[in-house]
Amino acid sequence: MRRTSSLAIAAAAAALVVVTAGAAHAYPQYQLSKEQTCGACHISPAGGGLLNDNGELTAEDEAVWGGNPAFLHGLVTLPDALSIGGDLRFAGGVHDNGQGPGGAAFPMQTELYVHGEHEGFGVYATGGMTVDGNSVKPASREHYLLYRQGDGEGLYARAGRFMPVMGLRQAEHVLYPRRFGGTALFTEVYGAGVGWLSSELEVHATGFIADPFIDSIERGSGGALHVEKRFGNKLSIGHFDRLTTSDADTRLHVGLTGKLWLEDQKLLLAAEGQVIRQDFALDRGPTRYQVVGQLLATYFARPGLFVDVGLGHFDQDLAVADVDRDAVDVNVHVFPHAHVELVLMTRYQLLGLGGGGDGSGYALLMAHYRI
Repeated sequence: MRRTSSLAIAAAAAALVVVTAGAAHAYPQYQLSKEQTCGACHISPAGGGLLNDNGELTAEDEAVWGGNPAFLHGLVTLPDALSIGGDLRFAGGVHDNGQGPGGAAFPMQTELYVHGEHEGFGVYATGGMTVDGNSVKPASREHYLLYRQGDGEGLYARAGRFMPVMGLRQAEHVLYPRRFGGTALFTEVYGAGVGWLSSELEVHATGFIADPFIDSIERGSGGALHVEKRFGNKLSIGHFDRLTTSDADTRLHVGLTGKLWLEDQKLLLAAEGQVIRQDFALDRGPTRYQVVGQLLATYFARPGLFVDVGLGHFDQDLAVADVDRDAVDVNVHVFPHAHVELVLMTRYQLLGLGGGGDGSGYALLMAHYRI
């Protein structure tokens, strides 16, 4: 339950957050293993960003040493109608792009979120800065009007700038379905969406237009539909489609998702597969077909610790040999405090199973602080 306090203090604290472009997403590993929908823990119906009261309590329960999960550790109290938060992430380690190992250190994300709501109607926005060449410019990755029927379940509608809902929605943007499957980093669009969330059924429908302000790698107008059916807290099966059309091409994504929760083994199995048909504009090339998929096993060793082992595959053109790639990912997530996460991220990638070029990989330690 939120407590009342001075908005001036909250605004001053928020002003101290200097942010660079990034993206925060929900951990869909907690769907089935903890909750039925991402909206059960997040204000956004698609998950990610600000936690609601239930999400904050989950963060406290999952942390090794607990801690006050509220905004700024509860030092600043907010009215019931207002939510403020943010994410700061930094990573460092080693990487090898095929030319030998080298060091790496960089900010992954610094972002601030604000949400105000009254009787189901609200405004949600992210704020920050993005690096454009040698200059730093203000940016808002997401901003939209939101109507929610109920808290975490029921009908919702939104309009503004956001990511169309499709697939497993993994937090790690380097996983192939996100990177190559239509929801790459910084590809939010302007559009309108409606949906339904319940413990048994989840539906998201979005129509969108080409971003008039940012030249995105996913430029185009179209629509996306994601439908997911859950069978208790053990199994979920989903189907999604996305059609995007631009001056350069038309892309149709057709995909399936699945999750299986093995409670006794503390193991969540997840999978996503897509077939992508890309029709190029006149004189720009023939039609090509792509496939992208991900298998992911998550072992919940104990509260505050889970391990992901994943296998990803992407073939950028089924008619061309040795342009496919495969990756093995092993990520270890530790939550020592309700506001702190440490992640050891490792990957090894092969092109054409070794026949398309040198292998690559990385080992990075990420520190994440939730404001």
